[in-house]
Parts: sequence; C-alpha cells; structure tokens
Amino acid sequence: MTPQARAQSAIDILDEIIAAARDAGAAADVIIQRYFRTRRYAGSKDRRAVRDLVYAAIRRAGERPETGRAAMVGLAEDDPALPADVRGELARAAADF
Repeated sequence: MTPQARAQSAIDILDEIIAAARDAGAAADVIIQRYFRTRRYAGSKDRRAVRDLVYAAIRRAGERPETGRAAMVGLAEDDPALPADVRGELARAAADF
C-alpha cells in the first residue's frame, strides 16, 4: 500500500469507529480486525501502519470528531513525526475539507 492508501484506510476505519461510538456499536479493535479480514491484500506492515495511525488519531482527538478525515487532519497538524507523504496527502484532504 502507498502511504496515501494507508491514510485513506485509516480514514475509512475511523469513520466506522465514529459511527459505532455514536450508535453504541463494536469496539475499535473489533472494527479494525473486521476491516483487515476483508482486505487480505494488506500486508503485516501495512496493517500495523494503518492501525498505528488509527489509534494515534483516536488518542489525539479526545472528543469524538465529526469524521475520520477530521481526526486524521488534526493528527497531521499535531504530529510532525508522520511521514512527509502522509502529511502532504492529509494537507490536501484538509484543503478539500
């Protein structure tokens, strides 16, 4: 997966987690597990990178964000340790947001 695909996967998972939190649904780890069960093309390094992005965005958000994209944009603004290509992709997403 490219870094952009990893960021998009994290956004998709965060959207599912936010919906589950709003509707008293499944826990984040269960949602992440289900997501990757249906996407066998993602290797172990990809799964780890996406999972790390998701949990970092959850820890950073505190309150439930409106969307997964908003959570990832906030993470990109606060975390200079993110790779430059992921930060660039999220900066473009913020401009569209």
